[in-house]
Amino acid sequence: MILNLGCGDRPIAGATNHDRVKHSPWVEVVWDLEELPWPWIDDEWDEVLAYDVMEHLHHEVNVWLDECWRILKPGGKLSLRLPAFDNHLSYRDPTHRRVFHPESFFYWDPSHHLWEHFGRYYWDTKCWWDVTYAGRESDDLRFDLFKRQASS
Repeated sequence: MILNLGCGDRPIAGATNHDRVKHSPWVEVVWDLEELPWPWIDDEWDEVLAYDVMEHLHHEVNVWLDECWRILKPGGKLSLRLPAFDNHLSYRDPTHRRVFHPESFFYWDPSHHLWEHFGRYYWDTKCWWDVTYAGRESDDLRFDLFKRQASS
């Protein structure tokens, strides 16, 4: 059971594809993620994918993380792709509300010192994550626009 949040033009076969508007036939669930609670029941999904979507929300990070926690089954997996703070193209999109550092989510992971010194008392939550990977995705063509445009 995989939920693909904000699928855009990248539906995933076998997943439930969601978006804010019904722009294409593969969008199965239409919901504005700004509206809480989200329409899914507690502990419904094995995996939630959110590629290029969470940076657009007005909610604080802890709010949408808690909502992801709620809809994931215990031991479920959340996979995110977010704009990097040190990439100038992250600021090009006027709908981006924030950018992220590779250590941003360590504030929610009890195995990291950022949780110990800050995260554990920043938010009123019981939703702590095991961050297994945070890094740069190098094959995203949006980060090579000038080269791509020159070859078009």
